[in-house]
Amino acid sequence: MTELVETEYRDLKPWALPGGLLYGPFPTRRKGRALGVNLLPAGEKVCTFNCVYCQCGWTRSSPLKSDGWKALCPSLDAVGRGLEEGFAGLLADGNGPDAIVVSGNGEPTLYPEFEAAVERVRAARDRWFPGVRTMVLTAGTELGREDVRRGCDRLDERCVKLDAGDARTLKRIDLPLVPFVLDDLVANCRRLRDVTIQSFFTRGVVDNTGEPAVVAWLDRLAEIRPIEVQVYSLDRVPPAKGLRKVPREDLEALAERAGRRLGIPTHVY
Repeated sequence: MTELVETEYRDLKPWALPGGLLYGPFPTRRKGRALGVNLLPAGEKVCTFNCVYCQCGWTRSSPLKSDGWKALCPSLDAVGRGLEEGFAGLLADGNGPDAIVVSGNGEPTLYPEFEAAVERVRAARDRWFPGVRTMVLTAGTELGREDVRRGCDRLDERCVKLDAGDARTLKRIDLPLVPFVLDDLVANCRRLRDVTIQSFFTRGVVDNTGEPAVVAWLDRLAEIRPIEVQVYSLDRVPPAKGLRKVPREDLEALAERAGRRLGIPTHVY
């Protein structure tokens, strides 16, 4: 990885997996100073996708192959204690966040008691940082579960990944490790209270900026009807070689097309 940082991806930022429940606050392109909440095992990635651009690196095995990783997750009580102690410490240090983001080392909605953990996040936020918005970043693979949707809907914002509008392109970018049907993701997004769509664009060994791919993406956005669309490209060192960052002017053109067609805010980060 060090060699990649120095050569192919020398202009991108490195990233280390969080080693505990809370990480940050750190500056982000979207939410200012964000405080991350990691419900997954410390220092280990657990995800349903294996995205070529993921700052957390490759997902080493499918979560469905074994439930052993669940025992390494913090208990619900530990989550509650960690949030209270961590938030209190940040407030005492004058280091409060602009946003509280449930994300972490992979897919946060895989946490065995996700809905209950969201309630702990809300309670700690209300006590220590009232008014700070809470959000979840998810690939959406677990949104078919009612308890996961309820948990997501209890947060202030729901950000779901949609990197392509056709299954072939999406699989090349996101490399799903679980059974995944794009039509189901679209339907489940529509079942949420509201949703923000985040879409990553890349060129190089994988390219989702060609006209057929963009048209398919726009069609899916029209089906989902999100309240906002966020488009971005490489910012941190990815695990795959041969990706190329999409210039901002090209991202702006994509955003303009989405905004013009959908009539909703579309932003470049």
